[in-house]
Amino acid sequence: MVYDKIPIVDTARRCGLVIDSRTLRRSEVEASCPFCGDHGAGKYHLSLNTDTDQYRCNLCGAHGNSVSLYARINGVSNKEAYLELKKGGNVYRFPQQPTPKITERQPLPLEARHAAYSDMLEHLTLLDRHGENLLERGLSEERIRRNQYRSMPETERGRRLLAELLRSQGHELLGLPGFRTYYGEWTLSGPNGLMIPVRNKASLIQGIKIRLDDVVEKDTDKEKDKDRKYRWLSSRKMPNGTRSYSWVHVTGDTTRKRAYLTEGPLKGDVASFLAKDALFVCLGGVSALGGLKDTILDLGVTEVVEAMDMDQMANKDVRNAILKMRQELKTVKGLKYTKYTWNPACKGVDDYLLSCAARA
Repeated sequence: MVYDKIPIVDTARRCGLVIDSRTLRRSEVEASCPFCGDHGAGKYHLSLNTDTDQYRCNLCGAHGNSVSLYARINGVSNKEAYLELKKGGNVYRFPQQPTPKITERQPLPLEARHAAYSDMLEHLTLLDRHGENLLERGLSEERIRRNQYRSMPETERGRRLLAELLRSQGHELLGLPGFRTYYGEWTLSGPNGLMIPVRNKASLIQGIKIRLDDVVEKDTDKEKDKDRKYRWLSSRKMPNGTRSYSWVHVTGDTTRKRAYLTEGPLKGDVASFLAKDALFVCLGGVSALGGLKDTILDLGVTEVVEAMDMDQMANKDVRNAILKMRQELKTVKGLKYTKYTWNPACKGVDDYLLSCAARA
């Protein structure tokens, strides 16, 4: 269909797009893109060609003419858009930045995540305060290095530089939990804190968990306060971001036939080290049972020893979750299931083993 000439800039104004006034005298006028999630002050990815009345986003690739721009934004056919535009008039919408496009994206395959996260950790360092805390928990300096704990970059500049380095190494960030675009540039998203690699049986990094530096404990429920201390490295519901799953962490000697079951990758790392590399299987959360049964079967263990926190029965929800976990694992044929108990003055199995080491 052939249309009469309809100025692209006028159409953009009628659609309420934010236009960079500094470019109005140019043949290529810049505006905010309504089709991708990257926009903001000083970021105008949509190019409006006043000679051809065509538009193109330099970031997401959306393109077309005045009629198709109006049609796509307003959800009408090209014919309806043309007729509305031909009516003319000087009524324009109030300019406003478009709402970011949010999509639920699945993580990259495990091998790609492991490669990217491994290189990411090589670029990062461990802050003194995080290293000292790990030593206080009972880990040795050698084990801290081997487990590759790192600190989250604390500046936006550092996070963007990290993303640039990974991209220069050929890593795909679209689909890597924790990474997102911000004003058109890739960056790492997440709270400041200690980064804990979460690995599978083969020691491949599935994801990253963060122990937060700053925890606001507002809830009287201690279990909820505990949950606030840890977050998965995730960029879910962010522009070009990716969700993280609650992956099961495996640490210790995977040739052993007895596996201890606890909650939290850091707790498992510490307990395994203090117990001379005992095999620990660590849930991302007490109710995060996805993948647990498959992990136990893959390890080929003959016995599972429950080593959850001693205050578990004080919380109804936690108690119910643990009972569900027991029922699921007891369906594994030939698997012996027992429970490990200790002095309740020590909340976690890592605390108990550390107290034993101190007395030795």
